[in-house]
Amino acid sequence: MQEEDRLILQSFQDELRYGRGLSPHTVKAYVSQITDFIDDGGSIGNGFGVTPMREYLMKRSSAGLSPRTIARMVSCFHTLSRWLVETGRSDIDHAQLLQPPRIHRSLPGFLGVNEVKSVLNAYDVSLPKGIRDRAIVELLYGAGLRAAEVASLLLSDTSISNRTVKVMGKGKRERIVPIPVGTSEYLAKWVQIRKQFSCKGDSGTLFVSIRGRKLDPRDIRRIVSAGVDKAARAAGATPHTFRHSFATHLLNGGADIRTVQELLGHAGIGTTQIYTHLTTEKLKGVYLKSHPRGKK
Repeated sequence: MQEEDRLILQSFQDELRYGRGLSPHTVKAYVSQITDFIDDGGSIGNGFGVTPMREYLMKRSSAGLSPRTIARMVSCFHTLSRWLVETGRSDIDHAQLLQPPRIHRSLPGFLGVNEVKSVLNAYDVSLPKGIRDRAIVELLYGAGLRAAEVASLLLSDTSISNRTVKVMGKGKRERIVPIPVGTSEYLAKWVQIRKQFSCKGDSGTLFVSIRGRKLDPRDIRRIVSAGVDKAARAAGATPHTFRHSFATHLLNGGADIRTVQELLGHAGIGTTQIYTHLTTEKLKGVYLKSHPRGKK
């Protein structure tokens, strides 16, 4: 990699991490994408034009990468190109000429209420670990949190009496999320026994391992998988499935989409609107099954 490209990439990485507050995972994805472009013969200095970008994208598309992956690459180029203009490193936003491929947006999977209960009931709450694991899944479903948000929740930001948690979401957007009575009961049980596992240098996060280590999103996924494996009706569910279920069940119950947007921590309403398709499909199913004109 040329020294000029390396210095620009380092500055861009710092902007993403410290200026925009993006997660380490997102920053790593951006840097990896741009590094691959440079390794393929591109440049983000004087040679960062629309032609090299298009050639790179065509190559990757011909290699069999999905339209969704290509769209993420285009988005990465857009972000970098705008930043180059904003910082005076380029006079022209070359990437604005790039158009992402059309993507068929699939509807997220979700569980029925009884399926959620089967997973919650799969944990052995006679054990401290079982109480912790159930409290985690209770939060994923009861508050619609992401796995990373659950892992980073602070003990000090958890109010059992008010039944709320303060969540730091994507882009460092903070929100207060209410939690159901059942969820708060298991959180209260976990908070009481968490003291047994605190250790020197306690991170202060709500959830820790039995040895006092801060959990990470991978731990949350493993905990969910363990419960799902014991609940056959919920096969294939992930932490995000419980978040999808949270949103879908709220809308089915009559919640307005703006409220659901705020609870999920979505920056724009467009991301939340996909859940309206789920509820629309349910309404169609009821209509076709129940209305005289819905039958052939």
